[in-house]
Amino acid sequence: MLQSIHDNLKGIFAMVIIGLLAVVFIFWGVEFVSVGGLTATQGISVNGEEVDATEVRRAYQDELTRYQVALGTADVPEEIRSQIRQGVLDGSIRNELIRQRTSELRLRATDAEVLEALRQIPAFQVDGQFSKDAYYAALRSANIEPVVFEAQQKQFVAARQLDRGIFASAFVLPDEFSRRIALDDEDRELAWVVIPAGQFVADANPDEAAIEQFYEQNKAGYRTDERANLKYVELDLADVANEVTVNEDLLRAFYEDNIDRYRALERRRARHILITSDGDDAAAEARAQAAYERAAAGEDFAALAAELSADPGSASAGGDLGWAEKSTFTGPFAEAVWSMQPGEIRGPVRTEFGWHVIRLDDIEPGEQKSFEEVRAELEPEYRRSEAERLFGDMQEQLDTRAFESGGDLDSVAAELALPVRTLEGFTRNGGGVLGASPDLIAAVFEPEVLRGEQLRTVALSPGRVVSVKVVAHEPPRDRPLDEVRDAVTAALKQQLARQQAAARAAGLVAELRSGAEWSALTAPWADAGSGNAGLRFVGRDAPLVPPAVLASAFKAPAPTEARVYDSVELPSGDAAVWVVAAVRPGSPARLSPAERAQAMREARERSSFRDASVYVDELRAGAEVQVNPQLFE
Repeated sequence: MLQSIHDNLKGIFAMVIIGLLAVVFIFWGVEFVSVGGLTATQGISVNGEEVDATEVRRAYQDELTRYQVALGTADVPEEIRSQIRQGVLDGSIRNELIRQRTSELRLRATDAEVLEALRQIPAFQVDGQFSKDAYYAALRSANIEPVVFEAQQKQFVAARQLDRGIFASAFVLPDEFSRRIALDDEDRELAWVVIPAGQFVADANPDEAAIEQFYEQNKAGYRTDERANLKYVELDLADVANEVTVNEDLLRAFYEDNIDRYRALERRRARHILITSDGDDAAAEARAQAAYERAAAGEDFAALAAELSADPGSASAGGDLGWAEKSTFTGPFAEAVWSMQPGEIRGPVRTEFGWHVIRLDDIEPGEQKSFEEVRAELEPEYRRSEAERLFGDMQEQLDTRAFESGGDLDSVAAELALPVRTLEGFTRNGGGVLGASPDLIAAVFEPEVLRGEQLRTVALSPGRVVSVKVVAHEPPRDRPLDEVRDAVTAALKQQLARQQAAARAAGLVAELRSGAEWSALTAPWADAGSGNAGLRFVGRDAPLVPPAVLASAFKAPAPTEARVYDSVELPSGDAAVWVVAAVRPGSPARLSPAERAQAMREARERSSFRDASVYVDELRAGAEVQVNPQLFE
């Protein structure tokens, strides 16, 4: 187990850390039946290595729950369920192939690297600090043993080394880069007008037959919400914190237990010159070496940084990075700076950002702060830490008792001295004081919970946990047409109006393509301010142009002898008619050096992503994979 994680993570309770802990944990019945070389307890075999069936099912259940919450119903169509199952299978096979490949390449992650990866997870951070209590509480909430989680993180960090290796080898040819810029930074001379659907609502007068037909086709949209009446108990970190007592002895003991927290870390002040590769690592290293030789020969380092550095944040300040702790910098850079003496120049040092030439200006040693110096900050930190500890203990007790209670919420409440509260009319969209937590919605509408047979304990937010029981359940029902006639009629009229707007737009496009003049034909809508009827060059992300218009116009072929016209329906239901008169390709020459460097980095990232996809596809093509047909049954 990673003792350094256990010793160093500190801060406030966090309920979500990474996607791994977002899975829904459920119990599955297991049958030991042979299926094509795999038993029903197995899931996937990849090159003879088994992927745990329970983990695959958990991933599937998690994705299915997300869809159920998004759709507002447990009845997810089989077509979507099949797509979810295939996606989970593909992802599980891919992850196992990557794990095997990192093992073959002997890529390893140290405990320190894993700890650093966890330190970067925002949900562990409160004011830049980390919480050991949060770490354990999150794992307890997800029912994951620390040793299991830490082993998974080691695999993740090792796999990231493979990913970085692929990125480091990616390159973009100059012609490819120019073509990409020509496409990505392309401008089109565009004008458009909007034909509001609202203009046609008054003319939409559907008859009874049309209303009845529309109702039958859209009956699901007029059903009542599925509802559940709940009883629940709530555990709140703020309430627990109010019960924490403090005295001088406790504070001194807390200070001694956490004495390293009150030691000011050593800080160093360095300058650097960053040389980026722009796709040619050898040339970049050579330029960095030349910069190092000039600096070592005595040229002014600040002037060299202003002249050569590609770091926009420090170049204008002579490369000065200010006072910083070691953890501020990326690994190779930090190791270099912390092995130097003031006045020393070193380089080139390579990081993921490029090549660096570094000068260390000064060192500020660390020092231990006394109890008296930190007394003012000790009390709130102790209160927070003790509250988190007590909260974690109570949450664990709540989890255990709720699981063992057989649906008896009153006994759980009595044992933990928590009041029982009620909430009526909770739906698949949430409701009331419990909000719309997807995890809570999924828990409430589990069959066993709906029947009142089980309780479910759910973390609603950091420091807020509830255990719920369903005391009444009202399934959704179809509302008769007479009850929803006004709403049905209004929706049908809006649909007819949208169709009329789209038809009018299509008619205008036909006239324009036949030679009609743009400004004359679109004047009624241009005069009303619906769109921008005047031609102007815009880019792919022009902020004032409707996204649907931009997407449609930039997908169209470039105009040659004649302008290009078309129409598109907007999300509002309105229709838009647009014209493209000319195309102006992007050009690297129009980019500033900083923009060009950024564009090259993005191009390399896209290239490395493609390379990684091909890499995994090749692993998959050469792999022996068996999938249990009964895996999801």
